[in-house]
Amino acid sequence: MSVVASEPGPVASSTVEDPVPAEVRSVIELFATQLAKVSFPDIDAGALRRQADELRTEAKAVSRAREALDAAVASCDRRAAMLAETAARAVAYAKIYSEAHPDRHELAGALTALAQPAAAAAAPTATPPTGKRRGRPPKRSAELFEAPPSGEPDEPASESPAS
Repeated sequence: MSVVASEPGPVASSTVEDPVPAEVRSVIELFATQLAKVSFPDIDAGALRRQADELRTEAKAVSRAREALDAAVASCDRRAAMLAETAARAVAYAKIYSEAHPDRHELAGALTALAQPAAAAAAPTATPPTGKRRGRPPKRSAELFEAPPSGEPDEPASESPAS
C-alpha cells in the first residue's frame, strides 16, 4: 500500500513534534476525507484518530517523565556534590583536631588512611612503557603463502597412484 503524505490538518494538535508519523497522519486524513463514509472492521477515521490521540497522550506523559527524571538526576548530583564538600570540610576539621591532640594516634592513622585512597585515585594508573610487549605474539600468516624451497614441486603429491 502506498500512501502520499499530505499536510497535517486538524488531526495534528500538538505544538511539539508530533509522535504520529506523517504516513499515519496521511492515512487518517484519507479516512477522514475520501473514505469518510466507509467503515472496515475496527477501522475507520474515528478509530484511527482515537489511537493517534492516545499515542500523543502517552508521548506527553513520556516527556513529563523525562523532565522529572532530569530534575531528579540534577537534584541527586547537587546533593552528592554537597555531601562531598561537607565530607572534605569534615576531614579538614578532623586534621586540625588531630594536630591539636597528637596523643590520638588512631585518629591520625585513620586520617592518613582516608588521604591515601584519594592520593591513589589522583595518581595516574598507567605504567610507563618498559619496551617489552605484553600478550601473545602476532600471528605470522605470511608463512602460509611462502614459496616452497627450490627443487620441490609446487603441487602436493597425490597419496596413491590411480590404477
